Amino acid sequence: MEQEHSSGCNLPISTVWSHETDRLLYAIDEGVSGKIHNIALISEFMAGRDDIVSKVSCIHPGRTVKITLTSYLEDISILTNTGDADIVIVENCQFLYRRIIGGFQVLDSFIKLLCQKEKIWITTWNIHAWRYLHAVKDIGSIFPTQIVLKEKTNQELQEFILSQQVSSVFYIIDTPVPRRLLVIKKLKKFTIPLLNIPFSFWYYSLRIRLIAALLRKKGHEIEPAELIFERLAQISNGNPGIARKVWENTLDAWEIRLSRLTPPSLSGISDPETAYTLSLIIALEDVQIHDLISVIPDDLNLDLILLKLRDMRLISFEGERISIEPLALAGITREMKRIRMVW
Repeated sequence: MEQEHSSGCNLPISTVWSHETDRLLYAIDEGVSGKIHNIALISEFMAGRDDIVSKVSCIHPGRTVKITLTSYLEDISILTNTGDADIVIVENCQFLYRRIIGGFQVLDSFIKLLCQKEKIWITTWNIHAWRYLHAVKDIGSIFPTQIVLKEKTNQELQEFILSQQVSSVFYIIDTPVPRRLLVIKKLKKFTIPLLNIPFSFWYYSLRIRLIAALLRKKGHEIEPAELIFERLAQISNGNPGIARKVWENTLDAWEIRLSRLTPPSLSGISDPETAYTLSLIIALEDVQIHDLISVIPDDLNLDLILLKLRDMRLISFEGERISIEPLALAGITREMKRIRMVW
């Protein structure tokens, strides 16, 4: 666990979540006036929660204490030592509970603390952990303000990534176009008349121009950058942090190839033991091996499962910490949802 008191900020702040950042800052202003105290910031792994909460420390220096959870808590003592700060940020709240019998004791103590301490509590959560707790603990009722970082469009991802790219990039289509690129996901936004309420929904659309070009065997007529970024949006599921990481890992000497944007195979991950292990890693995001051991049944061979997942390029190790490989996250999440291991 890490605790940090803010005294200023010189870090660059991403604008990819500017609307969500404005919502958070507005909710803090409401909290100062006594209207809102508990705020939840919810997203997938690497989506950008840390960028948003960094903005809070920049704007409210001296008033903020940030506590970053990196492992399961045995009690909430670190959360009670917040001094005179009236804004408390608790990152990675998925470590406040365990999916075992009696695993909600720390979370229950934290909820009681939220009701007792007259502070503005900003909490960040993995979206799958949040949905699980919403189903079993009605966690949403504790947080009047819930800010969910939703998926970005292809165009938004392209603007985000290229805004940080300092050199020219060569886009190379060196493999047959994946069939998934023939159908694209689009976001429709509009405002409901009279009520002036913004509304949006996702829908799927055929890429007629690409289909026609392929039928005429003239796929080269399609702009390579267009195909690359559509593929990147698909394999990241619109997650800007994942898209940026995949971009960085794929970019090679100022060129990016479609063939390198190929997620690993997911065969053999749906058996109960492997699926349960993956569901834990997805929800915890970046987890230490000893934390996994504490919630894994004794008859499950965790070492064997982790080695298999590593060899399949689905997870990575950094010392004693484990996380999902960025290129594999969207595919694993879809499979875990299909078999109802996460929501």
